[in-house]
Amino acid sequence: MRNRTNRDLARTAIAAIALLLCRSPATAGQPAKAAAGPDPYTAAARATGVPLDLLVAVAGTESGFHPLALNVKGREIYCRSVAEAKRILSTTDNVDIGLMQINWPFWGRRLGVSKSDLLDPKSNLLYGARILKEPLTRGGDIWRRVSDYHAGSVTTRNLYNHKVYSVYLAYLNGRITHSPRAAAPRPGVERVSVGTGYAR
Repeated sequence: MRNRTNRDLARTAIAAIALLLCRSPATAGQPAKAAAGPDPYTAAARATGVPLDLLVAVAGTESGFHPLALNVKGREIYCRSVAEAKRILSTTDNVDIGLMQINWPFWGRRLGVSKSDLLDPKSNLLYGARILKEPLTRGGDIWRRVSDYHAGSVTTRNLYNHKVYSVYLAYLNGRITHSPRAAAPRPGVERVSVGTGYAR
């Protein structure tokens, strides 16, 4: 019975993501435009063709919508200011940066941007959407493609996909918005990922 329930849940999730990918990014759950133009999420989704709902779900999963989120060697840090984030960035290259938690050692030089550039929410969302777009264009299992953004073991990928799907459903059901502060912890609060072995 449990395997059947898991299979049914997996099929439902796959169908939801497949429908999401078939939707036009120009109409996929877009919020109303601000007078100054689209918000950074909508702009990144339009520029890359990544569905807005999926981009929001990945950003929410990666950073809790905190634009100055850093992950230094497994330690999550929510900076109070750009100056604080830049100070921390000056001490390490082993860091994931911003809303989309772009991994600096792997992507920074490939993208041709500085660590400070990735603190800008617009740039971070655009680069993150470009990174996410690449696996989405490949064939195969949709959840494998989504989890390619995060990578890791099969167990890690499954946990990641569950988190993305939960944020995706919460966004679709109006329980969260993609406001940078909507789901963020208090600035300056540090969370240490379990099992990282990294201590301050």
